[in-house]
Amino acid sequence: MYHYLKWAALSLFFRRNLRYLLLIFVSMIGIYAIDGIYHDLVDYAIATGRKGMILYFLAGKWVLVILLSILFVYSVMHLGFGKEGTPGKREKKKREDKVDEKRAKAQEELVMQRLEKFKSKGRLKRRSDLVLERLEKERNKK
Repeated sequence: MYHYLKWAALSLFFRRNLRYLLLIFVSMIGIYAIDGIYHDLVDYAIATGRKGMILYFLAGKWVLVILLSILFVYSVMHLGFGKEGTPGKREKKKREDKVDEKRAKAQEELVMQRLEKFKSKGRLKRRSDLVLERLEKERNKK
C-alpha cells in the first residue's frame, strides 16, 4: 500500500510542477550548451586571427548564463506540493469560506422551514378520503 501512495505522491508532484521542471531542465541544458558554444567560438576566433571578438563572446556568454541562472532559481522557488498562495489570498479565501458557510446555513434554514409543515402528527389524506369528504359535504347541502 505504501508503495502505491509513494508513486501517487510522486506523480502528483510531477503533474503539478511539470512547467517548472521543464524550465529547470531547459536552463541547465542551456547553460551547458552556451559553455560549449563559447569554447567553439573562441577556438574559431583564435584560428581566424580575430582575438578581439573573444571579449564579446565572453560578455554574451555571461549575460546568457546569468539569465538562465535566474530562470533556474525562479523555477526552483516555485516547486512544491501546495497551492498556498500569498497571505492576502489566504485571508480572502477564509472570507469567502465564511460567506459560503452563511449561505449554506441560510439554505438549510429554508429547507427546515419547509419541512416544519410535515412534522404535525396529522395523517396525510388519501384520494379516497378526499372523495368521501366531498360526497358527505354534498349530502349535507341537500
